[in-house]
Amino acid sequence: MYKRPYRKIIYRKKVNILLVQIVNRNLGDTVIADNAAYLIKQSLPYFTKKHYRLQLYDIQSEDYELVREADLIIFDGGGLIKYRQENFHIYVPALLECAREYDIPVYFNCVGVEGFDGGDERCLRLARTLNFECVKGITVRDDINTLREYYLNRELIFRLLQENKESSGQAALQKDDFRLSLDSNQHTGPDVPAGTKTGTLFTAAAADTAVFTPEVYGIGRDSQSGVIGLGIVRSRIFEDYGIPEITREYQLDMWQGIVRELEARGYKWKFFVNGLKSDYDFALEVLEAMGRRSEQYLVPRPVESRELVETIASFQGVIACRMHANIIAYALGIPSIGLVWNDKMLFWARRIGYPERFLNSNQFGPERIVQCLADSIAEGVRPCPKKLKTDIIKPLQHFIHEYGARALKKYRHDYLPKPRDWADRLVAAALGGIHMRYTNMNTRKGLEGALQHGFRLLEADIRMTKDKRLVCVNGWSKGSYEKLGADPAQYEDGMDYETFMKCRMYGAYETMDAEELFARMKQAEGNWKMILDIGKPDREVLSDMIEALRSLCASGEDLQEHLMIRLQGKYDVEMVQMSGLPMQLMYYVPPKQKREEKNLTLDSIGKFCKKREIKWVSIAKEALDEELMTYLHKQKLKTCLFSYNRYTDVLKALELGTDWIATSYLSPQELNEQYERGWTVVIRQRVKS
Repeated sequence: MYKRPYRKIIYRKKVNILLVQIVNRNLGDTVIADNAAYLIKQSLPYFTKKHYRLQLYDIQSEDYELVREADLIIFDGGGLIKYRQENFHIYVPALLECAREYDIPVYFNCVGVEGFDGGDERCLRLARTLNFECVKGITVRDDINTLREYYLNRELIFRLLQENKESSGQAALQKDDFRLSLDSNQHTGPDVPAGTKTGTLFTAAAADTAVFTPEVYGIGRDSQSGVIGLGIVRSRIFEDYGIPEITREYQLDMWQGIVRELEARGYKWKFFVNGLKSDYDFALEVLEAMGRRSEQYLVPRPVESRELVETIASFQGVIACRMHANIIAYALGIPSIGLVWNDKMLFWARRIGYPERFLNSNQFGPERIVQCLADSIAEGVRPCPKKLKTDIIKPLQHFIHEYGARALKKYRHDYLPKPRDWADRLVAAALGGIHMRYTNMNTRKGLEGALQHGFRLLEADIRMTKDKRLVCVNGWSKGSYEKLGADPAQYEDGMDYETFMKCRMYGAYETMDAEELFARMKQAEGNWKMILDIGKPDREVLSDMIEALRSLCASGEDLQEHLMIRLQGKYDVEMVQMSGLPMQLMYYVPPKQKREEKNLTLDSIGKFCKKREIKWVSIAKEALDEELMTYLHKQKLKTCLFSYNRYTDVLKALELGTDWIATSYLSPQELNEQYERGWTVVIRQRVKS
């Protein structure tokens, strides 16, 4: 006979592709990332693609635990190989040093190369790391000659590094210090040979990834449009890039001249921006100088990449300073005129065969600009050549297939213990962030996204309006007013309910009141928890908040197991407990410096929690240390940490014994997706009857 079968679920690590992207409010970079993610998914091996996962990574996050868990690293594109602006000379080398240490293959997809200076330490560090053996391929959207002749000239870089060491009085470099194989400086291309040998670095020219924009977003141009889009940029960008004659005053006159010329020719027009606040503010300044209303002549500032693409798709033609406003227009078949402040735009113009449509500063006369646009509209735009797209796809696909297959082979028989259940650990702070850019908003879109991404633990900030209604907002602070699009000077003490509900976070995301929050959570399934943060209200406001919460909880449903309230003062704790609100209490423990300022000790906090039967405390990340956690564990107090967005920090916090960790960017779903659930292994033992 057989014993009852022993069943075991096998887990196996997926091949993790880390897509390194530039995360900011310039949505041109987001369009690059969206296009790169689309192409990567299209390039996955057909029969084994379920064993791969794509992890989005902010280049500025320095989250090296996520990097270490990667099997392939792909830089999505953009102007990364440069050293004068934006600190990429720090972020790129740091990532490459980590990749080299853990032997992770790296690919640069359609990146920009902006200058080389052998006497600049920043440039040399970038060049040194680009020559690491872990770098397997680099495709370049602009200056590939500078990449090949300087950055990847290993003998040159070694000599310059040696000279740099000697001139600074440091010991001269040895070749072992350089850690480069000087005889492996091989560049293949433009075609990728099957089975490129290890140590060979592939380089090739390619177009910008954003040429796939229509396929990625499913958006086409409005062929009936009669509006010209004027893509404006911040006032100092020309001066910052070595064109001092194009001042703020020059641009004010130039844009007014362009508008007059357009109107004289019968064109309608609107200003638009790629998303940056500095660009938007200058657009408002130009309109004010013209005496025009922003509502009529300025497209609202976009907060998501799709909005930017839809905006550009609505134009008949475009005159723009931002490079990706021009690239998106080209991808959509819309004629565009580029006002050049960076050589990368001239490289792009030659790549697509329209150098005459990109004008240098000595060509910025309004009549010339508008005439160039009119000629371009009359001529139209040739479709993006198939070869331009193939030159992007083919090397990317080759990299994924070759190095992904190696990782997949390694994990095929690498079985792992059951991974951690992140839904029991991670808390969606302020109901969840959006797109790694927007946080502390407490919006319904954030809530919907958090639930979709596997959160069962959520935190919401609630405050009282002037007319005593509870709404979801992270305090009546200057930062909150600015996110809501309101003037802080007009609303220092809060808003009334109707005004708040009409606001949109960043002009896009709908606000929400506490009544809707409770209604939505009552519909949620499973053992969810909601932490309500009421801030530090005065006694009168606290009393009103308690009454409002009591009304929201009076639905006949038992919410005690689901609701928690985060409190910061002893009086607040006493009032809430006396009120009988059906909520568990979470008491705030200040950082050490604050405790010392208030003459608080850990013992006094522990005694208070014991007296009031409080089982949960919240701590700020600044307060987290071994001494505090040791004490809280001794008192059998559970902890919720606010807040971490780096996986590296989350792991350290778990090592110290935190129970919950609030986050805006990580999610249970994406962390659980690192592993695939394998098959059930059934083991039967034969025994004597």
